[in-house]
This record gives sequence, structure tokens and C-alpha cells, in this order.
Amino acid sequence: MIHGNTVVLCTSAYDRELVRTIAAAVLPVATHIAVTEPLVIEDSPILISCAVADTRRAGDYYRLIDENRLLWGGKITTRQRSPHGLDKKMKHTFCATYPALKHIGIDYHWSGLMGYALHKMPIIGELQPGLWVATAFGGHGLNTTAMAGCLVASAITDGDDRWRDFFHFGPQWAGGPVGRAGVQTSYWLMQLRDKLDEFRFR
Repeated sequence: MIHGNTVVLCTSAYDRELVRTIAAAVLPVATHIAVTEPLVIEDSPILISCAVADTRRAGDYYRLIDENRLLWGGKITTRQRSPHGLDKKMKHTFCATYPALKHIGIDYHWSGLMGYALHKMPIIGELQPGLWVATAFGGHGLNTTAMAGCLVASAITDGDDRWRDFFHFGPQWAGGPVGRAGVQTSYWLMQLRDKLDEFRFR
């Protein structure tokens, strides 16, 4: 057992029990990833290693990683379990963009949860003396988690009060199952609008 005078809760959508106020304020949204077998550089239609995201409302993202493997992410949903046949579904998605990759196999695939608040801002601050929170970073955790960590650390060690800039974006009830249904419906609508735009401009 670990004892401490100060605790920072950074569990995103993976905890539903520790602090009920935060659990009720964070909507769990799943995203899925597939990693291909190494691509043959001479035959690869992807020639850059930087991260790429498309301009659709419900877009995907990808990049080349070690060993010239393609990492492809997307298919956001509020269903928290990995769908059956995820590897085939992810391959179908990236082959729609790069048909030349239809012969490429999937070596790894997994799902992960992102935590969103209704106000779409991270929840950062002190809930009660000694209990801090840094969560609900949505799909922007790579940059904003580092910022939140610095804010909370300087608040704890130096009394820095810049974290109060996030005071108005505190935990708000996210609607429970109704909130998740609303998020899923909005995502389906975004997908529909994307398909209509693609059809119109084809």
C-alpha cells in the first residue's frame, strides 16, 4: 500500500470507480489501431514518415513507424470492446485510400480509450485539498498531457495558480449512457456528411 499527502488522478476513461464525479464527467470513446507487416520501400505508395490525418470530419490518421510498417488509426466509436475482425476492418479502411496495399498483412491491432468531457476541454485542477486531477484530453493527449503535468507539478511544489485558468472547465456530468449515445450519433452523422461530400465532389 502506498500513502501520500497528494494524489493526482490521471486515469482518463479507464477508471469508473475512484472518484465518481470525474468518472461521470468523462465520456469513454474508443479508437482502433492496426500495424502492418513491413512495407517494401520500392513498392510503397507512402513515401514520408510524418504523421498524416485526412480532412474528413470523422477522419483517420496514419504514419510509417519502425521497420517501414504502416500504423493506421481511426474508426472512433463509443463501443468499448474491440469489434470482431478488427484487423480486416482496418485493412479495408486503409486499402480504400491506398489500394496498392491490398496484399499487405496486419501484424498487430488493438483498441484504446480516450476520455472526453462535454466541454471538450481537459479537466485540470484540485478537486479537494491534496486531490488533483488531469484528465479528459480527448484525442490530443500527446501535447496537452505534458502541459497539464507541468501545471499540476508547479502548483503542488511552488503554489503556482496558473491551473486556475481551467477552473471554468471543471467536471460536468456527461449524461451517462445517453451521453454516449449522443456522441455515437454525432459521429455517425459526421460519417454520413463525409460520404455525401465525397459523392458530391467525386
